[in-house]
Amino acid sequence: MKFMNTPDEYSSKNKSKTVIIPISYDVPLAHGSGASKGPDTILKASANIDYFDLELNCESYLSGIYTENIFSLKDKDFTTVSPKIINYLSSLNLTKNKFPIILGSDHSNTIPVISVFEKIYEKEDFGIIVFDSHPDCYQPWGKDTWWQATTTREIAKKHKAMVLGVRTMDFYENEFLKSKENKNISIIRMQEFLDNKSTFYDLSKKKMFLDGLKKLPKNIFLSIDVDVFDPSIIRNTAALEPGGMNYNQLLSLLRVIFKEKNVIGADIVEFTPTGSEDYYFSESYTLAKLVYKLIGYKFYLK
Repeated sequence: MKFMNTPDEYSSKNKSKTVIIPISYDVPLAHGSGASKGPDTILKASANIDYFDLELNCESYLSGIYTENIFSLKDKDFTTVSPKIINYLSSLNLTKNKFPIILGSDHSNTIPVISVFEKIYEKEDFGIIVFDSHPDCYQPWGKDTWWQATTTREIAKKHKAMVLGVRTMDFYENEFLKSKENKNISIIRMQEFLDNKSTFYDLSKKKMFLDGLKKLPKNIFLSIDVDVFDPSIIRNTAALEPGGMNYNQLLSLLRVIFKEKNVIGADIVEFTPTGSEDYYFSESYTLAKLVYKLIGYKFYLK
């Protein structure tokens, strides 16, 4: 299945600048299930996207979009899943000349993804910008750890990270973020975006965001947990949290990030479509359109 059913001449593995990598598995979530179905439904919905981007005044697919087959795992133990994802991504021989977008399952997927990017960018530092309603800064607590709740803390061990759109956190996460132990993670709560210094749609005017961006390396990996959206936009996700971003607010931040930084890759995670296609289609279509926006901003944003 090709993303957007792009014509063969624009979906060549060698010539395409973007590579879509769907990874499907289910590990225990704090709430709900079904993250393994996310990548497939996003790919199917992408067939309905118009090639022409009205905002960018271009057809972004012309840069080439290659789609890997869905990599499916039956394992439900993240400690088993993680090395398999690392081995799989390593076998793709990704290079700095490609723009990988990983369609993941739950957010734990980002941990092995970052490990592979560390090999690709062995001699270059990169930062990580996470869109998430949670900081995901729990410390792993044993065999039954919900690894998606530890993601930022794990990937920030070697990299500076900024989490945008946070709306809830645990007491111990809050204590960790304020402590000397935390050297790399900064967060911006959603309520901080929506003060009188930001317009409703353009959150990028926030000084805290612009200052935080300057402190990050030039190279940036984007990780988008779909629960950063308000439940009125995306309700099929494992940990719904009211008061989130809408689509235009997210794009306002992405435009600045792509203008100021070299975005080296991205993932979209935590989409858990359930029920009939009629129930979740608008959401899978929204996320497919977001993928196309990432490609457009990477190669056509002026």
